[in-house]
Amino acid sequence: MFCPNCGEKLESQNQKFCASCGSVISNTLGAPKAPQSKVEENHVSPTVRSVPTYESKSIKVGGPGPHSKRCLAFSIVSLGLVGVAYILGGSNLFRYLTPYYYNPYYSFGVIGFTTPIIVHIAGLVFGILAKTNSSKAGKFEPINTLEKVGSVFGVFGIIINSIFIVVIPIILIIWIIPLLLMGPY
Repeated sequence: MFCPNCGEKLESQNQKFCASCGSVISNTLGAPKAPQSKVEENHVSPTVRSVPTYESKSIKVGGPGPHSKRCLAFSIVSLGLVGVAYILGGSNLFRYLTPYYYNPYYSFGVIGFTTPIIVHIAGLVFGILAKTNSSKAGKFEPINTLEKVGSVFGVFGIIINSIFIVVIPIILIIWIIPLLLMGPY
């Protein structure tokens, strides 16, 4: 005879409880029942393997946004300030680098050296603002040509303005040292 609940073979026919599952066995006279399929109550699910998931980037749709436009505008201003500073102090640079170049209309002396430095510092700030807006545009706006051009121009503005911020004081020092060593006339 078999347990009607779990299908386990019973040890004796007068058994009141199943030794395997503990269910009550009714004593019915008759032919022994065929074993039923075992049903496990403590069913253990197979081990679950986690699959790595990757965050998908959202597709940004639309044209250039405000960050891209500001990036291009700031980079153009940065490069424009390079030109302004060159006009204000470029002739002084050439005058002191080459002994044969002289234009009395653009000779401003020390002011001709300090004004371009201030203008180059402003140009450097605008170049940095262009790169900052470029990174914001990359995060919040769709990829566009306006942002890319502004980013490249911003880098040029940073590099050129930085070079002149370093070069102009060096030329000023080179210009002042002979004057100090020469002494009064």
